[in-house]
Amino acid sequence: MLALPLIGLMVLGVHGEHHFNTLPYFTGDGPSVAYVDEAQRVKPFELTNHLGESFDSKALEGKVWLAAFFSTNAPHVGQVTKQLLWPNFRYRDESDITTVCFTLNAEYDTPEVLNKYVERNTRYNGFQGKWQFLTGEQNRIDSIISESFMIERDPVDPDNIATLWLVDSKGFLRGVYHAASEDAIKDAVEDIALLQKEMDEAAYAKKKLAERMSELPELPVLGPEGHTVPPFAFLDSDSAEFSHHDCANQLRVIDFFFTTCPTICPIMSSQMARLQAGIEERGLKGDVRLISHSVDPEQDTPSQLKAYGERLGQDPEIWKLLTGDKEDLYDLARNGYFLTAIESDTAAGGIFHSDIFALIDRAGKIRGYYDGTDTEEVDQLLEHVQQLWALDQ
Repeated sequence: MLALPLIGLMVLGVHGEHHFNTLPYFTGDGPSVAYVDEAQRVKPFELTNHLGESFDSKALEGKVWLAAFFSTNAPHVGQVTKQLLWPNFRYRDESDITTVCFTLNAEYDTPEVLNKYVERNTRYNGFQGKWQFLTGEQNRIDSIISESFMIERDPVDPDNIATLWLVDSKGFLRGVYHAASEDAIKDAVEDIALLQKEMDEAAYAKKKLAERMSELPELPVLGPEGHTVPPFAFLDSDSAEFSHHDCANQLRVIDFFFTTCPTICPIMSSQMARLQAGIEERGLKGDVRLISHSVDPEQDTPSQLKAYGERLGQDPEIWKLLTGDKEDLYDLARNGYFLTAIESDTAAGGIFHSDIFALIDRAGKIRGYYDGTDTEEVDQLLEHVQQLWALDQ
């Protein structure tokens, strides 16, 4: 008999009747009819798939996917496979619908073993890669299961997980089902259709916006010909490394500041907070990243940045506050963004730095400079962000 963890029972008790016209967002306290800041989102991960290839969660962006957790030598593998086959077959020709399984026995489930399983069950699929079976370090997989999918495993039978999660195109948990229930799987198929409708409506709205934006003058490319912002790696307010890899394919708005600045920085930071709110309101979360680099890293430790961000209502999923090696930070300012960052005995706070917000496109090119203390210019910046987003630049 497939068991269901405590968190699954809790949320199924609410969602099981299936009377949401639009799918809820799930939090640690259960489902919410509308999006909330506490909505659970799958954290970035990198594992190995059944082909022995590195599989990055970025490959799932823009796709709706079902997540399952089992090993191919488990007693109940036939039952859970049977349930997964129905949604997989129903959406076999749709490239934006995916099944992702995480092994609970990485030692047994080598890529060779997993590939045989996938080949047996995907012979009718219209697209390769629709069914991914992932392996890797077991402790890493276990961490993903508990942290991203909120699954509390039974210590007596930890490898018996009957929870299936539905994940939307931005990585949010939107549906949970019992793998042994045929009615639940039917609900999953219907819920995938609802998420497809959301995606279609969003795509249509973006298309119409792009039509309007294409009539506007194209934003210039600034800096020397061929220049792109160079690679970087610093620490965020949680002491975790944040690098150019973490904002790949995202638009960026960047500035340089320090938390004890007595003059322009409080104004710039409040404008960044306004930008954060505008990005949220326009549905651009996940597509746009705000990055503020400290020019006083000796004072601006991660804990200092964290306290500063909390006062401003910083959402780390949109806005990153970074610190690190001073020489690297200053070099990035001068040679990456062509902005000023120098120590000065005459400047307030001992550091002179630009009050500019720079807009960077997905290719790493500089597309605009804006006065970060001027509300009208920051409003224009937000419009230009939306323009680049709509035109996929």
